[in-house]
Amino acid sequence: MNNKKIISLLLTFCFIAAFTVFGCGAGAEEAVENQQNTENSAPENTPSGDKSEQSDEMPGVFNKNVSLAETVMVDEEGVKITATGLNYTDYSVELKLTIENNSGKNLSFVCGSMGYGCNSVNGYMINDGYLNCDVANGKKANDTISFSYDELMLYGINEIADMEIGFDMSDDDFNDTYFTPRQVRTSAFETHDYVRDCYQETITSRAAMNTYEYEMICFSQDPLYDVNGVKLLSSGMMKNQDGETILLLELENTTENMVYVSTSDIAVNGLVIDSSSWSSDAVNPGRRGIIDIEISSVLDPAYWSVYGIKEIGSVTLSLRQRDSDGNDLADKTPVEVVVPGVKAEYDASGREVYNNGGLRIAAKTVLEDSAEYSSDLHVLLLAENKSGKTLSVEDVYDSLSVNGFMTDYLCYGQELADGECAVFEIELEESSLEENGIASASDVKEVEVGFEISDENDVIDEPVVTISFE
Repeated sequence: MNNKKIISLLLTFCFIAAFTVFGCGAGAEEAVENQQNTENSAPENTPSGDKSEQSDEMPGVFNKNVSLAETVMVDEEGVKITATGLNYTDYSVELKLTIENNSGKNLSFVCGSMGYGCNSVNGYMINDGYLNCDVANGKKANDTISFSYDELMLYGINEIADMEIGFDMSDDDFNDTYFTPRQVRTSAFETHDYVRDCYQETITSRAAMNTYEYEMICFSQDPLYDVNGVKLLSSGMMKNQDGETILLLELENTTENMVYVSTSDIAVNGLVIDSSSWSSDAVNPGRRGIIDIEISSVLDPAYWSVYGIKEIGSVTLSLRQRDSDGNDLADKTPVEVVVPGVKAEYDASGREVYNNGGLRIAAKTVLEDSAEYSSDLHVLLLAENKSGKTLSVEDVYDSLSVNGFMTDYLCYGQELADGECAVFEIELEESSLEENGIASASDVKEVEVGFEISDENDVIDEPVVTISFE
């Protein structure tokens, strides 16, 4: 499902760029408190305090008066990385660096990447802050790490009190050295309020919702997850101006070590959409991280009605913890976020194409891709497990034909616990369809595909299933 995860990431970046909300700290706090909004009420379960009644018709102002004294961040293995100050542009704040390489090797330095993203600002993990810098042996380089005002202020950050940056250093032989996050403190550090949850105040602010045209569908501080020192501080769902629904989970790592929190087993209204690992996010010791999942990237809204989903009444997912070496710290734990007053329902009906050993597979329909740039077709099935045990359903590689012609495709397998129903999707690739004279969904008369059905230990069935759409 890597392609879907990349799409989710791109949607997240677009979402972040679309919102510039006000932050907490010097300047912005006063601006928010100076204006009142009496026309709108805040969502239920808004954090305590009077922020839900406040309004600000103007975006908050990022505090550009904070300075940073020269700070050595790394001085190891012949490498010295020094933070030399802050630079404020029209769109971002930049951490200025000087990197000196006397290691005897040519080196590359990366941070904020998908492979090693562990940057934080003012106690919140931030996706921004990318660096890619090559430094030859015996040389120096000046570079910057940039943080967008938009993303910072989405978290309620309107000034830099501290930054934590993790560096990935590699040589020409692809040997990597990971420098754990190194902190730099600014002139605002001593006066910054780290206890106050600026993220919650910002994201639930009626002023932000009115000004930037999004709605908090639900928001809660219920302790839905508290495992191995990692706590869920808040959960919620928002709908942005494009009608996209985003699940938000605010986590805090109270341990003394970095924890990677992964998500999987995403279900909408009780219907499993994706049982594989969807995301993995680092949360530094003592820091907070926001997991955001755009639901439309998990299940295309064009398919919702096929599965009887009219509104999102609940989203369930599993959280799992690993250390920086990939070792398990805590097994998967389910978390359910419920939208009050919305019925969580789906439609499990369909024309049965397989039923054996407690597993039922039903055919729904064939749909054309909703993206304008794609002519792929999507065969939509539903799998239901009443076997009394957990089952995995996968396709047999290169086993699919359409109208008797072998066809290139992608199939996303599912793992179902006993009693669960899951979306089962087969994507037929455009180029192969064209070769076989198939131009639209109505041209698909018959699909034949092999499945491999397994329990936790063994393969229990390998049926070849014929799906007729005539």
